Amino acid sequence: MSGLIFCHPGERRDPCAKLTPAFAGVAGWCRGAAKSATLALLGVIGLAMPVAAEETPKYGGTLTYMIPADAPPSFDAHREVTYATIHTAAPFYSTLIRINPYNPSSTTDFVCDLCSEMPQPTDDGKTYTFRIREGVKWHDGSPLSAEDVLASWNKIIDPPEGLTSARQSFFMMVDKVEAPDPTTVIFRLKFATSAFLPALADPYNWIYKKAVLDKDPRWYEKNIMGSGPFKFASYETGQSIKGVKNPDYYHKGLPYLDGFTGIYADKQAVRVEAIRGDRAAIEFRGLPPAARDELVGALGDKITVQEGDWNCSHYVVPNHKRKPFDEGAGKTSRVRA
Repeated sequence: MSGLIFCHPGERRDPCAKLTPAFAGVAGWCRGAAKSATLALLGVIGLAMPVAAEETPKYGGTLTYMIPADAPPSFDAHREVTYATIHTAAPFYSTLIRINPYNPSSTTDFVCDLCSEMPQPTDDGKTYTFRIREGVKWHDGSPLSAEDVLASWNKIIDPPEGLTSARQSFFMMVDKVEAPDPTTVIFRLKFATSAFLPALADPYNWIYKKAVLDKDPRWYEKNIMGSGPFKFASYETGQSIKGVKNPDYYHKGLPYLDGFTGIYADKQAVRVEAIRGDRAAIEFRGLPPAARDELVGALGDKITVQEGDWNCSHYVVPNHKRKPFDEGAGKTSRVRA
């Protein structure tokens, strides 16, 4: 199956034709009227990405893109599994690590976001010590610390009673997480496994503010406040989500965009017409070949198409708190498999 990305270079507001913006949370970045939007299938990583070395970045502009949904079920990525949440709010948030955006097909090439360097495991592969960047600010201006990272990971790995963590079972190898000082987070594993770093780099693992979680662990379901490249501007249910550039973003020089607007449309015909009519520059999830042909036929060289493989799967996640899946040996074999 192919995933198709469309970039329509318009005259007035097209970010593809006028600049090479770094854009977080959706599907890569536009590279100009003659090139396709790249890293499309990995772009739900939630971070602004630098341009390639041979290109000269240009600043400014607002990216308007389509979100193929009527609305996200909630804004909390820890509990959700849908791209509607990622495409809506990932630009506002940070993660601890991520897949290298220049090597998205790799299953082992991870790079830091909030950490300052990728750690080498110790204790026979059972301990990972992450140093957190200093000077990172939440969008409300307060400093981000290891305590925030710890609180977020505790919510993912061992959520409070009554809360759901969609990826809790991914971390059955984790014994505990510690924050011994404001710039250090330590993951201690029950057993060494190559599944740990890929799970850690999942794009849904957003970092939330501890003080907010302490007051209301459900606050992030209906509200947005992160430390990512864009700050929340507005949200109209079933209509759009808007963000503006974060001037205090810790990856210096990023993002290139002044802002973005995501437009909700669950009907494919509406999304296709928006791209054809230059009301949106791109869709990050993809459209089928028939829609591709329709748009290329209508727009010719004014549209750029990127095609890429999709990995589609159906899977069952056992409840590891119920027998027979609660046995230690069974947990270990499934993770290692």
